[in-house]
Amino acid sequence: MLELLPYCFLLFGGVLFGCADSNLLGMGGIKIGELSVKVTTISEIQENQKAEGIIYLEGQVAKQAPFLAAGAYELQDPTGSIWVITNHTLPEIDEEILIQGQLKFQSIPLGGQDFGEVYIQEQQRLEQKTKPTEP
Repeated sequence: MLELLPYCFLLFGGVLFGCADSNLLGMGGIKIGELSVKVTTISEIQENQKAEGIIYLEGQVAKQAPFLAAGAYELQDPTGSIWVITNHTLPEIDEEILIQGQLKFQSIPLGGQDFGEVYIQEQQRLEQKTKPTEP
């Protein structure tokens, strides 16, 4: 009976985990040229922290964390915020961007509990809009 547990998980619970199509997470859509993609809200990611796959996020850059060979930035949308790891040039604070990224989960077991965190590995930046400066 226990041998069937992984298969039941894949059949019934695998929609948001493992090899799942994470595009199911996306609610809104956006058109980029001829390409139409579903944009995932940050709250959807936080509700399904162990989901994996390619997603599209749109938001405003709130913070930067430069590293030696790469960097990270905090991306915010009206539903929340998430950290994005990138090998590209860091976007400016307050810049509005649309990215394609790989959803990742880093497990941090401590005292029998998992204090893991979800983050995004940026694959490409699809749109960038610098916020106009106020006079």
